[in-house]
Amino acid sequence: MSGRRRFAWAVGLLALCAAAGGLLGYAIDRLAAPPAPATVATPASPAPEPVPAAPPAAAAPVAAPLPVQPVLGEVPCPDGPLPAGPAPRCRSVRVPSDWQRPDSPPLDLFVMILPALNGATAVDPVVLLSGGPGQGGSDDPRGTAAILAPMRATRDVLLVDQRGTGRSRPSLRCPALDPLRYWFGGVTAADAVACLAPLRDAGYRLEDFDSGQSAADLRALRGALGIAAWNVVATSYGGVLAQALLRIDGAAVRSLVLNSPAAADATWLDLDRLTAIRQAHRRMVEDCAAQPACARAFPRLDHAVERLAAALERRPLTLRLHHPGSGRVSDLRLDWPMVAAVLALRLGNAGGMVPLPALLDHAERVVSARGEADAGIGGAGVLDDPAVAALVMPSSFWHALDTLAYGLNLTVGCRENRPRVDAAAARRAAVSLRPYIVADAVETDYDAACPALALAPADGGFYRPVESDVPALILTGVYDTLTVPARAEALGRTLHRAALLPFRGLGHDVLGASACGRTIAARFIETLAVGEEANCMERFLPPAFATSLPGRAATP
Repeated sequence: MSGRRRFAWAVGLLALCAAAGGLLGYAIDRLAAPPAPATVATPASPAPEPVPAAPPAAAAPVAAPLPVQPVLGEVPCPDGPLPAGPAPRCRSVRVPSDWQRPDSPPLDLFVMILPALNGATAVDPVVLLSGGPGQGGSDDPRGTAAILAPMRATRDVLLVDQRGTGRSRPSLRCPALDPLRYWFGGVTAADAVACLAPLRDAGYRLEDFDSGQSAADLRALRGALGIAAWNVVATSYGGVLAQALLRIDGAAVRSLVLNSPAAADATWLDLDRLTAIRQAHRRMVEDCAAQPACARAFPRLDHAVERLAAALERRPLTLRLHHPGSGRVSDLRLDWPMVAAVLALRLGNAGGMVPLPALLDHAERVVSARGEADAGIGGAGVLDDPAVAALVMPSSFWHALDTLAYGLNLTVGCRENRPRVDAAAARRAAVSLRPYIVADAVETDYDAACPALALAPADGGFYRPVESDVPALILTGVYDTLTVPARAEALGRTLHRAALLPFRGLGHDVLGASACGRTIAARFIETLAVGEEANCMERFLPPAFATSLPGRAATP
Protein backbone atom coordinates (compact mmCIF):
# COMPACT_ATOMS: atom_id res chain seq x y z
CA MET A 1 0.00 0.00 0.00
CA SER A 2 1.42 3.33 -0.99
CA GLY A 3 0.54 5.04 2.29
CA ARG A 4 -0.48 8.43 0.99
CA ARG A 5 -2.66 10.68 3.14
CA ARG A 6 -6.17 9.34 2.75
CA PHE A 7 -9.17 9.48 5.41
CA ALA A 8 -10.84 11.00 5.32
CA TRP A 9 -8.04 9.15 4.79
CA ALA A 10 -11.93 10.59 5.04
CA VAL A 11 -13.73 9.95 5.90
CA GLY A 12 -15.34 7.71 7.87
CA LEU A 13 -13.05 5.56 6.17
CA LEU A 14 -12.40 2.80 8.43
CA ALA A 15 -15.84 3.36 9.58
CA LEU A 16 -15.70 6.15 8.17
CA CYS A 17 -15.76 7.57 4.83
CA ALA A 18 -18.60 5.71 3.33
CA ALA A 19 -20.27 4.64 6.53
CA ALA A 20 -19.83 7.73 8.64
CA GLY A 21 -20.16 10.43 6.05
CA GLY A 22 -16.63 11.03 4.97
CA LEU A 23 -15.13 13.59 7.29
CA LEU A 24 -11.75 12.02 6.80
CA GLY A 25 -8.85 11.74 4.69
CA TYR A 26 -9.43 8.49 2.90
CA ALA A 27 -9.20 5.31 4.92
CA ILE A 28 -11.51 2.29 5.12
CA ASP A 29 -15.04 1.42 5.99
CA ARG A 30 -15.90 0.04 9.39
CA LEU A 31 -16.17 -3.73 9.48
CA ALA A 32 -18.43 -3.79 12.51
CA ALA A 33 -20.07 -1.26 14.76
CA PRO A 34 -18.33 -1.06 18.14
CA PRO A 35 -20.05 -3.24 20.73
CA ALA A 36 -21.17 -1.93 24.07
CA PRO A 37 -18.25 -0.86 26.26
CA ALA A 38 -16.61 -3.64 28.19
CA THR A 39 -16.65 -3.57 31.96
CA VAL A 40 -13.32 -2.05 32.89
CA ALA A 41 -12.02 0.11 35.68
CA THR A 42 -12.78 3.75 34.91
CA PRO A 43 -10.44 6.48 36.06
CA ALA A 44 -11.92 9.51 37.74
CA SER A 45 -12.93 12.15 35.21
CA PRO A 46 -10.99 15.38 35.42
CA ALA A 47 -12.85 18.63 35.66
CA PRO A 48 -13.82 20.21 32.35
CA GLU A 49 -11.04 22.27 30.86
CA PRO A 50 -11.92 25.88 30.16
CA VAL A 51 -10.72 27.45 26.97
CA PRO A 52 -7.82 29.71 27.91
CA ALA A 53 -8.52 33.39 27.91
CA ALA A 54 -6.89 35.28 25.10
CA PRO A 55 -3.51 36.72 26.07
CA PRO A 56 -2.47 40.12 24.77
CA ALA A 57 -1.47 39.43 21.19
CA ALA A 58 -1.56 40.79 17.73
CA ALA A 59 -4.97 41.00 16.14
CA ALA A 60 -6.07 38.20 13.83
CA PRO A 61 -5.16 38.73 10.20
CA VAL A 62 -7.63 40.88 8.31
CA ALA A 63 -8.14 39.82 4.72
CA ALA A 64 -6.64 42.02 2.05
CA PRO A 65 -8.96 43.08 -0.79
CA LEU A 66 -9.44 40.35 -3.37
CA PRO A 67 -7.63 40.95 -6.68
CA VAL A 68 -10.74 39.70 -8.49
CA GLN A 69 -14.32 39.39 -7.31
CA PRO A 70 -15.80 35.87 -7.29
CA VAL A 71 -18.99 35.24 -9.25
CA LEU A 72 -21.76 33.53 -7.26
CA GLY A 73 -24.44 31.49 -9.01
CA GLU A 74 -27.31 29.23 -8.03
CA VAL A 75 -27.04 25.64 -9.28
CA PRO A 76 -29.23 22.55 -8.89
CA CYS A 77 -28.45 20.29 -5.99
CA PRO A 78 -27.43 16.75 -6.98
CA ASP A 79 -29.87 13.91 -7.31
CA GLY A 80 -29.78 11.05 -4.86
CA PRO A 81 -30.38 10.68 -1.12
CA LEU A 82 -30.38 14.08 0.55
CA PRO A 83 -30.05 14.92 4.25
CA ALA A 84 -33.07 15.06 6.50
CA GLY A 85 -34.49 18.46 7.34
CA PRO A 86 -35.00 21.56 5.20
CA ALA A 87 -33.99 21.18 1.56
CA PRO A 88 -30.37 22.11 0.84
CA ARG A 89 -29.38 25.04 -1.35
CA CYS A 90 -26.51 24.69 -3.81
CA ARG A 91 -24.24 27.41 -5.17
CA SER A 92 -21.33 27.71 -7.55
CA VAL A 93 -18.58 30.29 -7.11
CA ARG A 94 -16.28 31.15 -10.01
CA VAL A 95 -12.73 32.07 -8.98
CA PRO A 96 -9.36 32.35 -10.73
CA SER A 97 -7.13 29.31 -10.60
CA ASP A 98 -4.27 31.56 -9.46
CA TRP A 99 -5.26 34.37 -7.12
CA GLN A 100 -2.13 36.28 -8.11
CA ARG A 101 -3.15 36.19 -11.78
CA PRO A 102 -6.71 37.45 -12.22
CA ASP A 103 -6.71 36.37 -15.87
CA SER A 104 -5.76 32.76 -15.07
CA PRO A 105 -8.18 30.01 -16.18
CA PRO A 106 -11.28 30.01 -13.96
CA LEU A 107 -12.53 27.37 -11.53
CA ASP A 108 -16.10 26.70 -10.46
CA LEU A 109 -16.33 25.77 -6.78
CA PHE A 110 -19.38 23.87 -5.53
CA VAL A 111 -20.95 24.38 -2.11
CA MET A 112 -24.03 22.75 -0.60
CA ILE A 113 -25.74 24.69 2.16
CA LEU A 114 -27.66 22.60 4.70
CA PRO A 115 -30.14 24.94 6.44
CA ALA A 116 -30.36 24.90 10.22
CA LEU A 117 -32.78 22.33 11.58
CA ASN A 118 -34.49 24.83 13.89
CA GLY A 119 -36.20 27.98 12.71
CA ALA A 120 -33.91 30.55 14.35
CA THR A 121 -30.64 30.48 12.43
CA ALA A 122 -27.43 31.94 13.87
CA VAL A 123 -25.61 34.41 11.65
CA ASP A 124 -22.35 32.47 11.85
CA PRO A 125 -22.64 29.14 9.97
CA VAL A 126 -20.44 26.07 10.18
CA VAL A 127 -18.12 25.32 7.25
CA LEU A 128 -16.67 21.83 6.82
CA LEU A 129 -13.14 21.32 5.51
CA SER A 130 -12.74 17.69 4.42
CA GLY A 131 -9.71 15.44 4.43
CA GLY A 132 -7.65 13.61 1.89
CA PRO A 133 -6.51 15.76 0.31
CA GLY A 134 -8.98 14.92 -2.41
CA GLN A 135 -12.28 14.46 -0.62
CA GLY A 136 -15.19 16.76 -1.41
CA GLY A 137 -17.51 18.06 1.27
CA SER A 138 -20.55 17.03 -0.78
CA ASP A 139 -19.36 13.49 -1.51
CA ASP A 140 -21.81 12.05 1.04
CA PRO A 141 -24.12 14.85 2.17
CA ARG A 142 -26.51 12.54 3.97
CA GLY A 143 -23.86 10.83 6.09
CA THR A 144 -22.01 14.06 6.79
CA ALA A 145 -25.22 15.81 7.80
CA ALA A 146 -25.96 13.02 10.27
CA ILE A 147 -22.56 13.49 11.90
CA LEU A 148 -22.90 17.26 12.04
CA ALA A 149 -26.56 17.24 13.15
CA PRO A 150 -25.79 18.61 16.66
CA MET A 151 -23.99 21.59 15.10
CA ARG A 152 -26.79 22.07 12.59
CA ALA A 153 -29.50 22.61 15.20
CA THR A 154 -29.23 26.41 15.01
CA ARG A 155 -26.66 26.96 12.27
CA ASP A 156 -26.45 26.41 8.55
CA VAL A 157 -23.73 23.93 7.56
CA LEU A 158 -21.68 24.55 4.42
CA LEU A 159 -20.28 21.50 2.61
CA VAL A 160 -17.52 22.87 0.40
CA ASP A 161 -15.91 20.96 -2.44
CA GLN A 162 -12.31 22.19 -2.37
CA ARG A 163 -10.89 23.04 -5.79
CA GLY A 164 -10.43 19.85 -7.80
CA THR A 165 -12.78 17.76 -5.62
CA GLY A 166 -16.39 16.65 -5.61
CA ARG A 167 -18.61 18.68 -7.93
CA SER A 168 -16.16 21.55 -8.33
CA ARG A 169 -14.76 21.92 -11.82
CA PRO A 170 -12.34 21.01 -13.22
CA SER A 171 -12.17 17.68 -11.41
CA LEU A 172 -8.92 16.02 -10.42
CA ARG A 173 -10.36 12.53 -10.13
CA CYS A 174 -8.47 9.69 -11.82
CA PRO A 175 -11.27 7.27 -12.78
CA ALA A 176 -9.11 5.22 -15.16
CA LEU A 177 -6.74 4.13 -12.40
CA ASP A 178 -7.19 0.54 -11.20
CA PRO A 179 -8.14 0.63 -7.49
CA LEU A 180 -5.88 -2.36 -6.76
CA ARG A 181 -2.88 -0.45 -8.07
CA TYR A 182 -3.97 2.67 -6.22
CA TRP A 183 -4.15 0.91 -2.86
CA PHE A 184 -1.24 -1.50 -3.17
CA GLY A 185 1.70 0.43 -4.53
CA GLY A 186 1.26 0.03 -8.26
CA VAL A 187 0.91 3.70 -9.25
CA THR A 188 3.46 4.67 -11.91
CA ALA A 189 4.78 7.95 -13.23
CA ALA A 190 2.73 7.35 -16.37
CA ASP A 191 -0.43 7.00 -14.25
CA ALA A 192 0.18 10.33 -12.53
CA VAL A 193 0.96 12.16 -15.75
CA ALA A 194 -2.08 10.67 -17.52
CA CYS A 195 -4.39 11.62 -14.65
CA LEU A 196 -3.32 15.27 -14.67
CA ALA A 197 -2.62 15.72 -18.41
CA PRO A 198 -6.17 17.00 -19.17
CA LEU A 199 -5.70 19.74 -16.58
CA ARG A 200 -2.42 20.89 -18.08
CA ASP A 201 -3.81 20.63 -21.60
CA ALA A 202 -6.64 22.98 -20.58
CA GLY A 203 -4.09 25.62 -19.54
CA TYR A 204 -4.04 25.09 -15.77
CA ARG A 205 -0.88 25.06 -13.65
CA LEU A 206 -0.70 22.04 -11.36
CA GLU A 207 1.00 24.17 -8.69
CA ASP A 208 -2.25 26.14 -8.33
CA PHE A 209 -3.99 23.10 -6.86
CA ASP A 210 -2.54 23.44 -3.38
CA SER A 211 -3.57 24.44 0.12
CA GLY A 212 -2.69 28.13 -0.21
CA GLN A 213 -4.88 28.69 -3.27
CA SER A 214 -7.68 26.67 -1.67
CA ALA A 215 -7.55 28.87 1.44
CA ALA A 216 -7.93 31.94 -0.79
CA ASP A 217 -10.97 30.25 -2.35
CA LEU A 218 -12.55 29.93 1.09
CA ARG A 219 -12.00 33.59 1.83
CA ALA A 220 -13.66 34.47 -1.49
CA LEU A 221 -16.54 32.06 -0.86
CA ARG A 222 -17.24 33.61 2.53
CA GLY A 223 -17.41 37.07 0.99
CA ALA A 224 -19.56 35.97 -1.94
CA LEU A 225 -22.10 34.42 0.45
CA GLY A 226 -22.18 37.56 2.60
CA ILE A 227 -20.88 35.81 5.73
CA ALA A 228 -19.12 38.06 8.25
CA ALA A 229 -17.81 35.19 10.41
CA TRP A 230 -18.08 31.43 10.45
CA ASN A 231 -17.13 28.39 12.51
CA VAL A 232 -14.59 26.10 10.88
CA VAL A 233 -14.73 22.33 11.39
CA ALA A 234 -11.72 20.59 9.84
CA THR A 235 -10.83 16.91 9.70
CA SER A 236 -7.41 15.38 8.97
CA TYR A 237 -5.89 17.22 5.96
CA GLY A 238 -8.65 19.79 6.44
CA GLY A 239 -6.64 20.92 9.46
CA VAL A 240 -3.80 21.98 7.14
CA LEU A 241 -6.28 23.95 5.06
CA ALA A 242 -7.75 25.53 8.20
CA GLN A 243 -4.30 26.71 9.29
CA ALA A 244 -3.74 28.26 5.86
CA LEU A 245 -7.11 30.00 6.18
CA LEU A 246 -6.20 31.40 9.60
CA ARG A 247 -3.16 33.04 8.05
CA ILE A 248 -5.12 35.08 5.53
CA ASP A 249 -8.63 35.42 7.02
CA GLY A 250 -8.32 34.68 10.72
CA ALA A 251 -10.49 37.62 11.78
CA ALA A 252 -13.50 35.95 10.17
CA VAL A 253 -13.07 32.63 12.03
CA ARG A 254 -15.30 32.70 15.11
CA SER A 255 -14.30 29.22 16.33
CA LEU A 256 -12.23 26.30 15.12
CA VAL A 257 -12.78 22.57 15.66
CA LEU A 258 -9.81 20.45 14.58
CA ASN A 259 -10.79 16.78 14.30
CA SER A 260 -7.67 14.55 14.20
CA PRO A 261 -5.83 17.35 12.40
CA ALA A 262 -2.84 16.95 10.15
CA ALA A 263 0.08 19.33 10.51
CA ALA A 264 1.44 21.24 7.53
CA ASP A 265 4.99 20.02 8.18
CA ALA A 266 4.09 16.33 8.64
CA THR A 267 4.54 13.48 6.16
CA TRP A 268 3.61 9.81 6.29
CA LEU A 269 7.31 8.89 6.40
CA ASP A 270 8.06 10.85 9.57
CA LEU A 271 9.59 8.65 12.24
CA ASP A 272 7.10 9.77 14.89
CA ARG A 273 4.21 8.60 12.71
CA LEU A 274 5.81 5.25 11.92
CA THR A 275 6.68 4.76 15.60
CA ALA A 276 3.05 5.49 16.49
CA ILE A 277 2.04 2.44 14.45
CA ARG A 278 4.21 0.14 16.58
CA GLN A 279 2.89 1.81 19.74
CA ALA A 280 -0.72 1.29 18.61
CA HIS A 281 -0.06 -2.42 18.02
CA ARG A 282 1.39 -2.79 21.49
CA ARG A 283 -1.45 -0.79 23.02
CA MET A 284 -3.97 -3.11 21.35
CA VAL A 285 -2.26 -6.17 22.84
CA GLU A 286 -2.24 -4.60 26.32
CA ASP A 287 -5.85 -3.45 26.09
CA CYS A 288 -7.02 -6.86 24.88
CA ALA A 289 -5.15 -8.60 27.72
CA ALA A 290 -6.94 -6.33 30.22
CA GLN A 291 -10.39 -7.38 28.93
CA PRO A 292 -11.24 -10.92 30.13
CA ALA A 293 -13.29 -11.88 27.08
CA CYS A 294 -10.63 -10.68 24.65
CA ALA A 295 -7.82 -12.27 26.65
CA ARG A 296 -9.63 -15.65 26.64
CA ALA A 297 -10.43 -15.48 22.94
CA PHE A 298 -6.94 -14.47 21.80
CA PRO A 299 -4.33 -15.72 24.29
CA ARG A 300 -1.62 -15.67 21.60
CA LEU A 301 -2.26 -12.10 20.38
CA ASP A 302 1.00 -10.84 21.91
CA HIS A 303 3.19 -12.03 19.01
CA ALA A 304 0.56 -12.54 16.32
CA VAL A 305 2.03 -9.79 14.13
CA GLU A 306 5.48 -11.33 14.27
CA ARG A 307 4.16 -14.79 13.43
CA LEU A 308 1.99 -13.58 10.56
CA ALA A 309 4.84 -11.49 9.18
CA ALA A 310 7.24 -14.45 9.33
CA ALA A 311 4.75 -16.71 7.55
CA LEU A 312 4.21 -14.25 4.70
CA GLU A 313 7.90 -13.37 4.46
CA ARG A 314 8.67 -17.07 4.01
CA ARG A 315 5.90 -17.70 1.52
CA PRO A 316 3.70 -14.92 0.13
CA LEU A 317 0.28 -16.13 -0.98
CA THR A 318 -2.13 -15.37 -3.77
CA LEU A 319 -5.37 -13.89 -2.44
CA ARG A 320 -8.53 -14.19 -4.50
CA LEU A 321 -10.73 -11.09 -4.52
CA HIS A 322 -14.31 -10.74 -5.73
CA HIS A 323 -15.50 -7.30 -6.85
CA PRO A 324 -18.59 -6.50 -4.73
CA GLY A 325 -20.50 -5.07 -7.70
CA SER A 326 -19.50 -6.89 -10.84
CA GLY A 327 -18.31 -10.12 -9.23
CA ARG A 328 -15.09 -9.85 -11.25
CA VAL A 329 -12.37 -12.10 -9.85
CA SER A 330 -8.87 -10.72 -9.26
CA ASP A 331 -5.84 -12.46 -7.84
CA LEU A 332 -3.57 -10.34 -5.65
CA ARG A 333 -0.13 -11.15 -4.28
CA LEU A 334 -0.54 -11.22 -0.49
CA ASP A 335 2.78 -10.29 1.09
CA TRP A 336 3.72 -8.85 4.44
CA PRO A 337 4.37 -5.20 3.41
CA MET A 338 0.81 -5.06 2.07
CA VAL A 339 -0.74 -6.62 5.17
CA ALA A 340 1.34 -4.42 7.50
CA ALA A 341 0.03 -1.28 5.78
CA VAL A 342 -3.58 -2.50 5.95
CA LEU A 343 -3.26 -3.33 9.66
CA ALA A 344 -1.78 0.12 10.38
CA LEU A 345 -4.70 1.84 8.69
CA ARG A 346 -7.34 -0.24 10.43
CA LEU A 347 -5.67 -0.07 13.82
CA GLY A 348 -5.44 3.72 13.83
CA ASN A 349 -8.63 4.79 12.09
CA ALA A 350 -11.67 5.77 14.19
CA GLY A 351 -12.95 2.52 15.80
CA GLY A 352 -11.26 0.28 13.26
CA MET A 353 -9.25 -1.52 15.92
CA VAL A 354 -12.38 -3.09 17.48
CA PRO A 355 -12.51 -6.20 15.23
CA LEU A 356 -8.74 -6.30 14.67
CA PRO A 357 -7.75 -8.96 17.26
CA ALA A 358 -10.31 -11.34 15.73
CA LEU A 359 -9.21 -10.52 12.17
CA LEU A 360 -5.53 -10.81 13.04
CA ASP A 361 -6.04 -14.14 14.81
CA HIS A 362 -8.02 -15.50 11.86
CA ALA A 363 -5.52 -14.24 9.28
CA GLU A 364 -2.60 -15.79 11.15
CA ARG A 365 -4.30 -19.20 11.34
CA VAL A 366 -5.44 -19.21 7.71
CA VAL A 367 -2.15 -17.94 6.28
CA SER A 368 -0.06 -20.39 8.32
CA ALA A 369 -2.26 -23.32 7.32
CA ARG A 370 -2.28 -22.29 3.68
CA GLY A 371 1.48 -21.81 3.62
CA GLU A 372 2.08 -25.28 5.11
CA ALA A 373 -0.28 -26.86 2.61
CA ASP A 374 1.39 -25.09 -0.31
CA ALA A 375 4.82 -26.10 0.92
CA GLY A 376 3.68 -29.72 1.10
CA ILE A 377 2.69 -29.79 -2.56
CA GLY A 378 5.65 -27.73 -3.67
CA GLY A 379 3.61 -24.86 -5.10
CA ALA A 380 1.60 -21.77 -4.32
CA GLY A 381 -2.17 -22.17 -4.16
CA VAL A 382 -4.85 -19.53 -4.08
CA LEU A 383 -6.33 -18.31 -0.80
CA ASP A 384 -10.05 -17.66 -1.22
CA ASP A 385 -11.10 -16.52 2.25
CA PRO A 386 -13.80 -13.84 2.66
CA ALA A 387 -12.52 -12.59 6.01
CA VAL A 388 -8.95 -12.11 4.79
CA ALA A 389 -10.24 -10.51 1.59
CA ALA A 390 -12.40 -8.11 3.64
CA LEU A 391 -9.38 -7.24 5.77
CA VAL A 392 -7.20 -6.44 2.76
CA MET A 393 -9.76 -5.03 0.30
CA PRO A 394 -13.06 -4.02 1.94
CA SER A 395 -15.90 -3.02 -0.35
CA SER A 396 -15.29 0.73 -0.01
CA PHE A 397 -11.74 0.32 -1.34
CA TRP A 398 -13.12 -0.76 -4.69
CA HIS A 399 -15.09 2.48 -5.02
CA ALA A 400 -12.62 4.96 -3.51
CA LEU A 401 -11.68 6.48 -6.86
CA ASP A 402 -15.32 7.08 -7.76
CA THR A 403 -15.24 10.19 -5.58
CA LEU A 404 -11.67 10.78 -4.33
CA ALA A 405 -9.82 13.43 -6.36
CA TYR A 406 -6.55 11.54 -6.35
CA GLY A 407 -4.98 14.10 -8.67
CA LEU A 408 -5.29 16.70 -5.88
CA ASN A 409 -3.68 14.23 -3.50
CA LEU A 410 -0.74 14.11 -5.89
CA THR A 411 -0.42 17.87 -6.43
CA VAL A 412 -0.62 18.65 -2.71
CA GLY A 413 1.61 15.71 -1.77
CA CYS A 414 4.29 16.47 -4.34
CA ARG A 415 4.23 20.22 -3.69
CA GLU A 416 3.80 20.38 0.08
CA ASN A 417 4.72 17.01 1.61
CA ARG A 418 7.43 15.22 -0.36
CA PRO A 419 9.85 18.20 -0.41
CA ARG A 420 9.85 18.05 3.40
CA VAL A 421 11.39 14.60 3.70
CA ASP A 422 14.36 12.61 2.43
CA ALA A 423 12.40 9.44 1.67
CA ALA A 424 15.42 7.14 1.52
CA ALA A 425 16.81 8.40 4.83
CA ALA A 426 13.38 8.20 6.49
CA ARG A 427 12.99 4.58 5.42
CA ARG A 428 16.44 3.67 6.74
CA ALA A 429 15.59 5.29 10.07
CA ALA A 430 12.48 3.13 10.38
CA VAL A 431 14.10 -0.27 9.73
CA SER A 432 13.95 -1.15 13.43
CA LEU A 433 10.15 -0.78 13.41
CA ARG A 434 9.72 -3.81 11.20
CA PRO A 435 7.55 -5.92 11.15
CA TYR A 436 4.94 -3.45 12.44
CA ILE A 437 5.59 -1.17 9.51
CA VAL A 438 7.56 -1.72 6.31
CA ALA A 439 8.68 1.78 5.43
CA ASP A 440 9.84 0.75 1.95
CA ALA A 441 6.15 0.32 1.07
CA VAL A 442 5.06 3.76 2.33
CA GLU A 443 4.40 6.60 -0.16
CA THR A 444 5.70 4.68 -3.14
CA ASP A 445 3.20 6.53 -5.35
CA TYR A 446 5.00 9.78 -4.53
CA ASP A 447 8.32 8.10 -5.40
CA ALA A 448 6.99 7.57 -8.91
CA ALA A 449 4.75 10.59 -9.39
CA CYS A 450 6.63 13.53 -7.90
CA PRO A 451 9.73 13.43 -10.13
CA ALA A 452 7.52 13.08 -13.18
CA LEU A 453 5.21 15.96 -12.23
CA ALA A 454 8.15 18.19 -11.26
CA LEU A 455 6.12 20.68 -9.21
CA ALA A 456 7.76 23.64 -7.50
CA PRO A 457 7.75 23.20 -3.72
CA ALA A 458 5.54 25.31 -1.48
CA ASP A 459 7.00 28.45 0.03
CA GLY A 460 8.78 27.91 3.34
CA GLY A 461 6.36 30.20 5.15
CA PHE A 462 3.57 27.69 4.57
CA TYR A 463 5.07 25.44 7.28
CA ARG A 464 5.50 28.02 10.03
CA PRO A 465 3.18 27.49 13.01
CA VAL A 466 0.09 29.69 12.93
CA GLU A 467 -0.28 32.05 15.88
CA SER A 468 -3.96 32.68 16.64
CA ASP A 469 -6.31 33.65 19.44
CA VAL A 470 -9.35 32.06 17.81
CA PRO A 471 -11.10 29.72 20.31
CA ALA A 472 -10.13 26.22 19.19
CA LEU A 473 -11.08 22.67 20.14
CA ILE A 474 -8.66 19.90 19.17
CA LEU A 475 -9.99 16.32 19.23
CA THR A 476 -7.53 13.43 19.00
CA GLY A 477 -7.66 9.65 19.20
CA VAL A 478 -4.96 7.94 21.24
CA TYR A 479 -4.80 5.10 18.69
CA ASP A 480 -4.39 7.45 15.70
CA THR A 481 -1.75 6.17 13.24
CA LEU A 482 -2.60 8.63 10.44
CA THR A 483 -2.05 11.98 12.15
CA VAL A 484 0.12 11.70 15.25
CA PRO A 485 -1.63 13.13 18.35
CA ALA A 486 1.61 14.76 19.51
CA ARG A 487 1.55 16.94 16.39
CA ALA A 488 -1.95 18.10 17.36
CA GLU A 489 -0.66 18.96 20.82
CA ALA A 490 2.02 21.09 19.17
CA LEU A 491 -0.68 22.98 17.27
CA GLY A 492 -2.25 23.84 20.59
CA ARG A 493 0.87 25.70 21.67
CA THR A 494 0.38 28.38 19.01
CA LEU A 495 -3.41 28.35 19.00
CA HIS A 496 -3.44 30.24 22.28
CA ARG A 497 -7.08 29.56 23.16
CA ALA A 498 -7.09 25.87 22.30
CA ALA A 499 -8.50 23.04 24.41
CA LEU A 500 -7.12 19.58 23.63
CA LEU A 501 -9.32 16.52 24.28
CA PRO A 502 -7.88 13.03 23.67
CA PHE A 503 -10.15 9.99 23.29
CA ARG A 504 -8.58 6.86 24.80
CA GLY A 505 -10.34 4.21 22.72
CA LEU A 506 -10.39 5.87 19.30
CA GLY A 507 -8.06 6.47 16.39
CA HIS A 508 -8.36 8.91 13.51
CA ASP A 509 -11.59 10.91 13.02
CA VAL A 510 -13.12 11.38 16.45
CA LEU A 511 -16.21 13.15 15.09
CA GLY A 512 -16.94 10.30 12.71
CA ALA A 513 -16.73 7.67 15.44
CA SER A 514 -17.97 9.32 18.63
CA ALA A 515 -21.40 10.72 19.51
CA CYS A 516 -19.76 12.20 22.58
CA GLY A 517 -17.20 13.98 20.41
CA ARG A 518 -19.95 15.42 18.24
CA THR A 519 -21.84 16.70 21.29
CA ILE A 520 -18.69 18.30 22.71
CA ALA A 521 -17.92 20.00 19.40
CA ALA A 522 -21.48 21.32 18.98
CA ARG A 523 -21.47 22.69 22.51
CA PHE A 524 -18.09 24.32 21.92
CA ILE A 525 -19.31 26.09 18.80
CA GLU A 526 -22.36 27.31 20.71
CA THR A 527 -20.58 28.56 23.84
CA LEU A 528 -16.88 28.78 22.90
CA ALA A 529 -16.16 26.67 25.97
CA VAL A 530 -15.64 23.02 26.91
CA GLY A 531 -18.29 21.99 29.40
CA GLU A 532 -19.43 18.94 31.33
CA GLU A 533 -20.00 17.05 28.07
CA ALA A 534 -16.25 16.46 27.98
CA ASN A 535 -16.58 14.05 30.92
CA CYS A 536 -18.36 11.39 28.86
CA MET A 537 -17.06 7.86 29.38
CA GLU A 538 -16.09 7.49 25.71
CA ARG A 539 -13.15 9.77 26.36
CA PHE A 540 -11.57 7.53 28.99
CA LEU A 541 -12.40 3.94 28.06
CA PRO A 542 -10.17 1.72 25.88
CA PRO A 543 -11.71 0.00 22.86
CA ALA A 544 -14.11 -2.86 23.62
CA PHE A 545 -12.72 -5.46 21.26
CA ALA A 546 -14.93 -7.89 19.37
CA THR A 547 -14.16 -11.54 20.09
CA SER A 548 -15.46 -12.91 16.80
CA LEU A 549 -15.28 -12.04 13.14
CA PRO A 550 -17.96 -9.65 11.86
CA GLY A 551 -21.16 -11.61 11.28
CA ARG A 552 -20.18 -14.53 13.48
CA ALA A 553 -21.20 -15.39 17.02
CA ALA A 554 -18.93 -14.15 19.79
CA THR A 555 -16.54 -16.48 21.52
CA PRO A 556 -18.02 -17.54 24.90
